[in-house]
Amino acid sequence: MSDIPVKPSTFLLLLAVAVTGMGQTLVFAILPSLGRATGLADIQVGLIITCSSLAFALASPVWGRFSEYLGRRPVLVIGLSGYAGGTLLFALTFEGGLRGWLSGSVLLAMLVLARVLQALVMAASPPAATAYIADVTSAAERTRGMGKIGAAHNFGTIVGPALGGALAVFGLVMPLYVVVLITATMAVVVWRRLPESPWILQRPKPAYRFSVADAIRASLAAYVDRRLIDVLLIGVLMFLCFAMVQQTLGFMYQDRFALTPVQGASAVGVAMMLAAVTSLLAQAVIVQKLRWAPVTLLKVAVPAIGVGSLILLFAPVPAVAAGAIALVGLGLGLGMPGVSSAASLRVGVEEQGAVAGMMSACPALGYILGPVLGTGLYQITPVAPYVLVCLLVLPLAVAVWRLGRHHTGSQ
Repeated sequence: MSDIPVKPSTFLLLLAVAVTGMGQTLVFAILPSLGRATGLADIQVGLIITCSSLAFALASPVWGRFSEYLGRRPVLVIGLSGYAGGTLLFALTFEGGLRGWLSGSVLLAMLVLARVLQALVMAASPPAATAYIADVTSAAERTRGMGKIGAAHNFGTIVGPALGGALAVFGLVMPLYVVVLITATMAVVVWRRLPESPWILQRPKPAYRFSVADAIRASLAAYVDRRLIDVLLIGVLMFLCFAMVQQTLGFMYQDRFALTPVQGASAVGVAMMLAAVTSLLAQAVIVQKLRWAPVTLLKVAVPAIGVGSLILLFAPVPAVAAGAIALVGLGLGLGMPGVSSAASLRVGVEEQGAVAGMMSACPALGYILGPVLGTGLYQITPVAPYVLVCLLVLPLAVAVWRLGRHHTGSQ
């Protein structure tokens, strides 16, 4: 097996990943404007993402292990269905806030609850999709396989902000309703058309019954697995940096460039779309054509994130800020497949689902602290989040250098 099979089933899997990416970035693009339009403080908007990210981080490794028992396709369908249902609940809650039916602490509590419930179920999709790709790629092609997963996700993130910005003119909640429709449709198509992973079909039936309690215990223990902890920390730190940038971007555009909430949502949508384009180019061209090792990808990714954040610190106009975000997106686009493939190559086929769950938790772990930290610092002084990101790049670079030494020493 030299590469991911070029067939409709693989395309369908990647399309499901793209739909998930579209929904996520669409929400991030319009959430600051929705928050301010319903009277929420900036840090309260960050709190919504932090709580849901904690739920996602706890649930993702469990779903990854569950995919070993139940199968990749059913778990993927559960995740897509949960995404659709959770987004609908989230949209209806914001609708109540915009119409004045909900406000203050009641609105915030209901938004947090809606997003947490969504995260607990939608966490099933990323590990199931990643494990599916690991099942159908050889070790030599694992990095390229993870790059294709990343490219599909970033294709969705290109569509998401653009769609959100275009639909925001019809109402700030309208983009969420469209996400519900698209994701629900995707869940039905995956259930009817996507065949199960070949490895799941060929393996012996598990001799044990799946236990959620055992999966939770094993997942928590995996966070201190000496084989994976360095890779996990690098992934978490990268997404912590990105979360602080992404979650404050909507506020920065409105304040620094004197934009209205609707204008801010549209401008952030353009900036995030550019970041997705550069990330897609990184994964579709650099990863696929140059075939760099995971460590090499990370050695390029970290400086790109640092330089982009430094430019963002001083960006005088929206165009410069958008270029800075595009550079950060390039770094994240190289870093994601680097982290995923480095972790996947350290374990055997029987642990791919569990490791996929852990690596899928990296974004969520970064988003547990990132949004609250970023928005809290932003309220102190608007440039503070970007200064902190520039500082965090230094220990991140050291961690990548140590990973390179570990990789060399293991040869």
